[in-house]
Amino acid sequence: MNICENLEEVQALIRAKGIVLVFIKTSQCGVCDAVLAKTEELLSRYPEVAGCLVSMEKTPVIASEFLVFTAPTLLLFADGREVHRQSRFVEFAKWEKLLHAWTDSLA
Repeated sequence: MNICENLEEVQALIRAKGIVLVFIKTSQCGVCDAVLAKTEELLSRYPEVAGCLVSMEKTPVIASEFLVFTAPTLLLFADGREVHRQSRFVEFAKWEKLLHAWTDSLA
């Protein structure tokens, strides 16, 4: 998963790639760490999906740009637009179905 240090990097990745999963986290967040590990495992099965990790402390503008109020927040972008989001409580079965459907649509 790419570590994005600023909003411009995130926006450039979203423009450049067909499907992007943006993972927004905070430090000292046990839930964030657990969800991040599962998200990286999930993304390993979908190499066509670009992953982007952003820290809300290091890049606070990310919260206002994407209207993020809690961490972790996962945002899925397809063709430059947001198509799904989940915060705090992440349903990985749903993410699996979403990624499968979006990657199949690229084929």
